[in-house]
Amino acid sequence: MTEGGSRAETLVSRRIVVILNGLLLGGAERQAILLARYLLDRGARVMVTAFGRPGSAAELCDRSGVPWKITPFAWRPGRIRRMHMLLGLARQLRKLDPFILLPYTMHPNVACGLIWKLTGARLCMWNQRDEGRQRVEPRWERWAVRQTPWFASNSTHGAEFVTDTLGAPKDRIRVILNGVEPPIPELGRAAWRTRLGLDDDAFVATMVANLHSYKDHATLLNAWRLVQDKVGGSGRPMVLVLAGRPENTGQALKAQAFDLDLGRTVRFLGPVGDVAGLFGASDCCAFSSQWEGVPNGILEGMAAGLPVVATDIPGIREAVGEVGCALLTPPEDAEAMADAFVRLASDRTVARSMGEAGRERIAAAFSPDRMVRETAEWIEKGLERVGKR
Repeated sequence: MTEGGSRAETLVSRRIVVILNGLLLGGAERQAILLARYLLDRGARVMVTAFGRPGSAAELCDRSGVPWKITPFAWRPGRIRRMHMLLGLARQLRKLDPFILLPYTMHPNVACGLIWKLTGARLCMWNQRDEGRQRVEPRWERWAVRQTPWFASNSTHGAEFVTDTLGAPKDRIRVILNGVEPPIPELGRAAWRTRLGLDDDAFVATMVANLHSYKDHATLLNAWRLVQDKVGGSGRPMVLVLAGRPENTGQALKAQAFDLDLGRTVRFLGPVGDVAGLFGASDCCAFSSQWEGVPNGILEGMAAGLPVVATDIPGIREAVGEVGCALLTPPEDAEAMADAFVRLASDRTVARSMGEAGRERIAAAFSPDRMVRETAEWIEKGLERVGKR
């Protein structure tokens, strides 16, 4: 039996319903589906349901053997209308016969916190996956937190947001770090390099993150202009690859790249299914952001053995630790970020050493078995607590 299996036996044959805001794939969705698959493997009856339309997360559920369905819900304006929607959500979830509800991200957390007692569930555990985004009106948040018995976060500062800003009791929340599986690429390095039109000597920095305002791709593009200026035509070819859905900043970023005359030194790939293969063809994991939980886009790069260049913010510091696998630069400091890329490109020994340190950190601190074991332990404690009421 694996490390995560022993305590997960508590959940054997229990119906666990994971609730997502939508079935487009992001870090929270990937983690939720990973947990669902591992719990299924250990005998739990798990289903993923989402408020929004199907997308790439639904495809991941299918590949992982995780059942899923759409449960329509939206935060409508107006108190009466919103209460009607919440009662409708409670009826829909009750039909799934849940023993435990596991909502992820703010809207599902708040909605399930408000109505979980009407669903027949024994426990609802709020899963905080960031430092406080996509907020609902404060009164609804506070009401939901008062009704929710149990909380988890994938980062320390996410937990601090739940306790310090939302008012959750500190003895009811636990930090459970993400789980990251060893990467299994669909295509090898040579095949990906051919697809990108690059020879093996080119230095490739890759950022995997959807293109929206929570990230800071703009600073990364400014840094890449400086990289080209610093290296000129005498050094290794330097190429930046941006993989992710073009959300609310997609068009602006492409316009910025054009204005900076970056040409083919930047590639916008859109969503990429074979993230492991893309990272395997890369030389560096890049991540420019101003707000984060513990970003999967960094953890997966570390798992692939890549050194990291990223902004120095709490969630990223929590991801990379102090093992020397990353060069962190101040937020919005394009000059410092450019220098970090140039340093890695010019010293392959340092880059290789940093990459190995990151891979070892993933194996030690971010294993899926550890995540499942800690989640099962925390759920068991939550069931014990609500059973004493």
